Amino acid sequence: MRYVNVGQLVDLLYSEALGVPHVISSDVLQDTRLVSFRYDGKGRDLHSFVLDFLDSQGFAVTSKSGVDYVSRKSYDERKKVSQSLFVYRPRFRTAAYLARAVEPVLGAKTLASARPFAERTESDMSAPPSDGTAVGQPGNPPPRATLALSAADELTCLCTDEEIKRVAAALKEIDAAAGEVLIRGWVYEVSNTRANNSAFSIAARAFGTSVSMSNGATDSDPTALRFSSSGLDMALSLLNADTRFKQISDPHVRVTSGERVRLNVGSRVPTLGSISYQGASGTPVQSVTYQDAGLIFEVEPVVMQEAIEVRLTEQISSFVPTTNGVNNSPTKNTREIKTTISAKDGEVILLGGLVQDGDSSTKNSPGWLPSFLDGHSASSGRTEVVLVLQVQRVKGGAQ
Repeated sequence: MRYVNVGQLVDLLYSEALGVPHVISSDVLQDTRLVSFRYDGKGRDLHSFVLDFLDSQGFAVTSKSGVDYVSRKSYDERKKVSQSLFVYRPRFRTAAYLARAVEPVLGAKTLASARPFAERTESDMSAPPSDGTAVGQPGNPPPRATLALSAADELTCLCTDEEIKRVAAALKEIDAAAGEVLIRGWVYEVSNTRANNSAFSIAARAFGTSVSMSNGATDSDPTALRFSSSGLDMALSLLNADTRFKQISDPHVRVTSGERVRLNVGSRVPTLGSISYQGASGTPVQSVTYQDAGLIFEVEPVVMQEAIEVRLTEQISSFVPTTNGVNNSPTKNTREIKTTISAKDGEVILLGGLVQDGDSSTKNSPGWLPSFLDGHSASSGRTEVVLVLQVQRVKGGAQ
């Protein structure tokens, strides 16, 4: 038999196969765990085979006057298997992170990131050493009901001695200091560029005169270059001296591996939201939603042994008056780039491609001249956003 509920299987075995007078408790019949069961009849009788099966599933069988009473084992019976309460206080990583990382070591069991309730006894509150070592506390562990699942500062698990050894060894390797990265960025808005002379190509030539490019365009984005950091200050000085380049922002932040940093340089613009009706009279109420405008810069680095993976989102947005549709709410113009890049420690990456074209026209007339004598003027322009990004591993972090 395969993939059958434990409760149904126990009832079937006693009713159809064993033919033994029996009483099966309700908690056994309600057990919905799935198991596979096969008996070939060789070497032992079915009754002893079933007793071993029930014992492996945590059930006890008591025979009185030829009647089998099947029930779930009490805690006092289950504790015959040598188990201890494993408690670990993390040193560098969060309890939730460590619980997910160590879960494959325990198989079906899991580590709980738990915070003790205030009403726990003093003996239960004995703290493990602060250096991150594990403590195995044999005896009666507190019931799981006394542990609150949360993103807390310690890990607990009811494990055998062998499992404790495996988990402690894994935690020793995993609970290491997370790498940290220093993110340095320079964002430029370039005006008066043409399709055959993009801001990216201008910046690339400026950098090419003072730095040596290592491996050309990246695989994921043809408008990206990477190179070593030697001569970076000189290259930035060349860009700042060019009147076509306007520096919008130069964020410098330090972030832990796997975490996200967000920088918003701009303003929060109120826009009209939904309309709700309140009260018996149905008074309409217009909601107002505030949206970020300006430069939004999100970086999520992941430090690896030989490289730093950077998930980057860059957005530049502005609001203009709406000329059609909902005239009372402004229109948001957005330029955004999302990419994932892999860089070496200290490497500089040049990203471009956020282009916006604009056309404008004006008409001047004194009012009393014929229309063909009116003054007309028209202009067109293109702006492009270029990002210079440098990632550096903070010394002393995880290697």
